[in-house]
Amino acid sequence: MALWVVLVSVWILSGVLAYFATEVAVHHCDRQMWDRGTRECALACSILLGPLYLLISAELAFFALVGEGLAHDKVRHYKDS
Repeated sequence: MALWVVLVSVWILSGVLAYFATEVAVHHCDRQMWDRGTRECALACSILLGPLYLLISAELAFFALVGEGLAHDKVRHYKDS
């Protein structure tokens, strides 16, 4: 019985963290489309996939943050460019 409680707790906690990681990824994109459809999709995916969706959304958030940093980095390396 205690094992099921731990498994359900981990599933719910990872789903909540995945939802917020998806929100971070969306807010750091150029389009920033955090509308009702996106929220419902993120909620459904986080409930159904749990820990797997946490890995997916964390990767999305990481790439969104890296991409945002690369897009705003306008360092010129040569004088005549």
